[in-house]
Amino acid sequence: MEKIKPAMITQTNSNDVVSLRIRGMVCARCIDVVRDIVQEQNLVILDIRLGQVHIQGLVAPESLDCVRLALAQQGFALLTDTKATIVQRTKTVVEQILNRDDLGDHKIRYSDAIVQQIPMDYPTLSALFSAQEGITLEKYIINRRLDKVRELLVYTDQPLTDIAYRTGFSSASHLSNQFKRLTGLTPSYFRQVRQQKQALQQGMN
Repeated sequence: MEKIKPAMITQTNSNDVVSLRIRGMVCARCIDVVRDIVQEQNLVILDIRLGQVHIQGLVAPESLDCVRLALAQQGFALLTDTKATIVQRTKTVVEQILNRDDLGDHKIRYSDAIVQQIPMDYPTLSALFSAQEGITLEKYIINRRLDKVRELLVYTDQPLTDIAYRTGFSSASHLSNQFKRLTGLTPSYFRQVRQQKQALQQGMN
């Protein structure tokens, strides 16, 4: 089989799970072959059985294409759920925006960025996302932005003003108000978590 180079994987929320349905898996040997193909793309398998693989995190479109090609070379077929694929691509675009270091410089509108990469009008895409995920796309985006804020508060020393800028909030006060309203906690709480982690690490050294 021709060696396929692993594609770039976008960093994602570890709570996301992608399910792939595969035609042609009939025995334990098939499971081993499919496992090797998926793992070659640096994807984390949560569960694999005849006809189905559950993967932790989102899967970049490039990685999915590599898996599809490798499966076809071995006589398998990846059964694509169009709606699920669109939702997955939407999440990938959101993560790509969140991982930009220059997000604050460009004032990116998520809706515009999404429809630039997915050929579908935003209202239709938003309705499809809500139907598939049980949460509005707007709510999903704000949740992921707040997840990013928590990550930066706990794992970096960046001031709140810089974090607000980095995650696309207009100011530190705007971020604080949104954060408290939607999570019930203040940014300072998570900064204290960082200080406690650092104190614990120092005590162990």
